[in-house]
Amino acid sequence: MTKFVCAILITVLGLVWPSVSVYAEPVCKWPDDGTLEAVIPVAAADGSYASGVVVGEGRVLTAAHAVSFGVKVYVGVDEHFRAAELLMIDNANDLAILSVDTGGITPLTISSSDPEISQPVWAVGFPRAQAKTTSTGVFQRKSRGALHTSAPIDSGQSGGGLLSCHNGSYQLAGMLRGFGAYLKGDEYVKLDNHSVSVASATIQRFVDLRYTIQ
Repeated sequence: MTKFVCAILITVLGLVWPSVSVYAEPVCKWPDDGTLEAVIPVAAADGSYASGVVVGEGRVLTAAHAVSFGVKVYVGVDEHFRAAELLMIDNANDLAILSVDTGGITPLTISSSDPEISQPVWAVGFPRAQAKTTSTGVFQRKSRGALHTSAPIDSGQSGGGLLSCHNGSYQLAGMLRGFGAYLKGDEYVKLDNHSVSVASATIQRFVDLRYTIQ
């Protein structure tokens, strides 16, 4: 039976909203096709599905909870799935790097800074292993190293890209990790407009480590 990689539930009760200046005016209206092309589907032989981001030639970033050593993994490039190799995994930060022929896809630049409060962001991925979806929202806050935004996501979008715009160009602000939820009785209830991502600084350190140990 096909199963989907569910985004990690993030409890949002009790968080403190910082008092800071808000972002003035967006520079970009919507990610272009070339930018969106860098976000691709990821599938594992055990039936799990997720999303990934091309961050270098032949290198795809995805969520660690979607892949594991010993389980074959594939990524969708040019409308075909190609076998990929799991090079490196960081379970603590939910990051993994895959090696695969990414064809002519232009890698996304990893942002050197977090978005500003209320700055527009875009969440890109493949919900429930369906077609690529792009949702928009704003950056809300950074809590415990994670980016919280109002861009909605669903299961299967883990590993996808959180995009922001800097000086007219789109960059990878974070990697989608999970959607927000609150506890109601004995169950968690998903928040429609809340997602949590691994920050770009954490991603950059992970990518740099890969090249350091080669």
